[in-house]
Amino acid sequence: MRPGGTPESIASVTAQRERERPKYFPAAQYRRYGLGRSGWVSGLLSCVLVLVLALPAPALAREANFRRFTDYLWFALGAGIGLALHEGAHLLVDVATDAKPEIMPVSLGPFPFFAIGPTNIQTQQQRYAIAMAGFVMQDLYSETILQLDPRLREHDRPLLKGMLALHTLLTTGYAITGFAGVGPLQSDVNTLARALAIPPWAVGLLLVSPALCDTYRYFVPGSRWAPWVSITGKLTLLGGVLTF
Repeated sequence: MRPGGTPESIASVTAQRERERPKYFPAAQYRRYGLGRSGWVSGLLSCVLVLVLALPAPALAREANFRRFTDYLWFALGAGIGLALHEGAHLLVDVATDAKPEIMPVSLGPFPFFAIGPTNIQTQQQRYAIAMAGFVMQDLYSETILQLDPRLREHDRPLLKGMLALHTLLTTGYAITGFAGVGPLQSDVNTLARALAIPPWAVGLLLVSPALCDTYRYFVPGSRWAPWVSITGKLTLLGGVLTF
């Protein structure tokens, strides 16, 4: 109770404020009521599900590999090459922009690991280019693979399949951390969010579309829409880097 106020006057003022309260949730309460990031993501996934169910049943390609132990070895090597290309792209832009990269400890929840991060960021454009370089490299090599061999799943090429799997799984994993709002400050998704001044879940949406489309192209090589959606998303990300 404020000094000089009676219970009746306070109740009257409170009732008046309740009547005059705007009939919407303040931005700070969006997350509490599920109307923010989760609402956007759920709505998008619902639209995608409806679209997929409305399309005719696709003809799936048959898998030609993973019947021999050596297939798994080549697959693992391909995934390692894909990861090396991702990290190498970061380092290349680091050096090209004089970002002075250093090894620094980071963690994802209880799991500690390390990252090679820039220590000399001058502009947000530089920050964006460095963080996006790994994804752009993945987009370039994955598109090259799928253009040269659209029916990759039917052919005996486990190394290329490992590279493509690294591309789709790593990008999707990063997108999930953006949707969930987790991950170290130095992660690619959080770095891109700071550079673009957008929430991490929005970065996740930018990244996940090409990865999901490339997965679909692998299993359904006869798709006509998936290559165009994938290429459009990849060119958007590449155009952002070239603009900066």
